[in-house]
Amino acid sequence: MERVLVTGANGFIGSNVCAYLLERSYEVYGLVRDTSDLHFLEGLPVKLIHGDLTNASAIPFPFDLDFIIHAASLVSDILPSDMIERNIFDTTRNLVSAIEEKGIRLKRFIHISTSLVIGYKALNISEERPGRSARHLAYTRAKEMTEAFLFDHRRRTGFPVVILRPADVFGPNDRTSSLRLLDAIERGWPAIAGSGDRIFGYCYVANLASVCHLVCQMRGTDGSAYTVTNGQDVTWREFLGMFQVALDKRQRIYVPVVVAYAIALCMQLLHAVIPSFDALLTYYRISRVANNSSYDITRTVKELGYQPDHDIEAQARTIVAWYLREKACGYVDDVLRGRSTPRGTAQGRQSLVKRRLGR
Repeated sequence: MERVLVTGANGFIGSNVCAYLLERSYEVYGLVRDTSDLHFLEGLPVKLIHGDLTNASAIPFPFDLDFIIHAASLVSDILPSDMIERNIFDTTRNLVSAIEEKGIRLKRFIHISTSLVIGYKALNISEERPGRSARHLAYTRAKEMTEAFLFDHRRRTGFPVVILRPADVFGPNDRTSSLRLLDAIERGWPAIAGSGDRIFGYCYVANLASVCHLVCQMRGTDGSAYTVTNGQDVTWREFLGMFQVALDKRQRIYVPVVVAYAIALCMQLLHAVIPSFDALLTYYRISRVANNSSYDITRTVKELGYQPDHDIEAQARTIVAWYLREKACGYVDDVLRGRSTPRGTAQGRQSLVKRRLGR
């Protein structure tokens, strides 16, 4: 039984990767903070390691790990660049230093990056045919810096790193995008801006988890980066329309893209003045809907033997079913209201029980 540590195990991608690998008989460790909401790990036999990557040298890593899947990352297109850099670049560098200081000899270090490092707003984007630069986003710049550090460390030391570059990841446990989109659709918000006929680089989270598994099987080449999507053309109208159908909602108002841009800019300005304001729309998010973006995964398929699941209708139904379960137990309301006590902690579970009993 091979041992794998997943950082950010309690998050969207991390929890799905943990579940996928457990089903395939890996011994899975999950790195979480003491304050982490562990809701998505409930019922999973993940061996939790508590620690913070800002002080990675103090983390009690198991000595005989085979793989680390580094999924922990701050994801935002509006937070300050110094905060994003600390929580992406600095934490990765700290993690690599800590495991080397402790003498842990890994078979593979798998880093979850983003397809934005090779651009967007173009079709069939690859390293050889990059899209338009997304370096105006602090998130992209931090991921680029992290990749550069890992590639350089590989050249200097032989560090066995493989980088995965997923595009727009959706799936169960996605409280950042899917949960908020589905809540907005239920409330009657027009989810599709403009015609909705633009293609986006859709990646179902189980497909990304399957690529993590393939890399753990030692497929591919150390020091390489692989782009991950579903490998099919999906439009925003098609994808969001399946959400609307599953929730029995019809969109009667279609907001022109120029109006959506104006609303997004107002929301961003309001967020700049009142940081606690949740800007559901931003200029970047509308630009994704208003432009085609797709990625060439030929090398991922060829070198890793990747066979993506293309059943987007079943995937959409799975996401909606997850959302409705979470809504029924109060978790959606917890997330949207930004409750300070995560229900996945012991204190949070007690708080949730009291709310359910009306105390």
